Amino acid sequence: MKTLAIDTSGKSAGIAVLLDNGIMYETYLNTGQNHSLVLLPEIDKALNTLKLTLNDFDLFVATAGPGSFTGLRIGLSTLKGFALSLKKPLIGVSTLEALAHNICVENLLICPVMNGPMDEIYTALYRHHDTEGCAPILEDHVTSIPALIGHIREPVLFIGDGASRWRETLKEHLREWALFAPEHISFCRPSVIGCIGIRKYERQEIDDMVSLIPFYLRVSEAEMKNPSH
Repeated sequence: MKTLAIDTSGKSAGIAVLLDNGIMYETYLNTGQNHSLVLLPEIDKALNTLKLTLNDFDLFVATAGPGSFTGLRIGLSTLKGFALSLKKPLIGVSTLEALAHNICVENLLICPVMNGPMDEIYTALYRHHDTEGCAPILEDHVTSIPALIGHIREPVLFIGDGASRWRETLKEHLREWALFAPEHISFCRPSVIGCIGIRKYERQEIDDMVSLIPFYLRVSEAEMKNPSH
């Protein structure tokens, strides 16, 4: 089975092509350009490199949120277009779940943390299980660092750009309980997103094309300023 997986949830854009669970191609761009400018050219580059067409894929997978309002819309709408025109399945994956799967450590609580606006964070808690990968202990939600600290009762491995930003605060309050993933794995890898999507596909957890929309966990600043629109 061939899978095309993308991530447009943050400042970077990531693309991966998987054959079953093996990585055929993976690229990650953090150039500061809008995702609408880089996503399709990079997909085209991957197809040309591998001598594939979009019709060769059996499954499309994308991050569905939380993350950038614009980035998530671009990524999901792009793959929706592919999936609808080719009549292929599409699966959305939680950005936080993908981060947690970057570093599954047996019996250790894993906390992905993404920066949000106005000192908010997007976060969740996961624990590794052999049969399920990283299983959620606390579902995706938007909160603050003080509130997150209040949930911690044991050692935790933090990962993500929010973990980097709030590192000193977390260390100050949690002391030896606060552990941190290396910076080079603290972003969403599209290959990991693809693997999660494949597992969901095997469990028949295929998203409905119409109802699959980005989940932001909060309204945009524009909506907060104009709640009637």
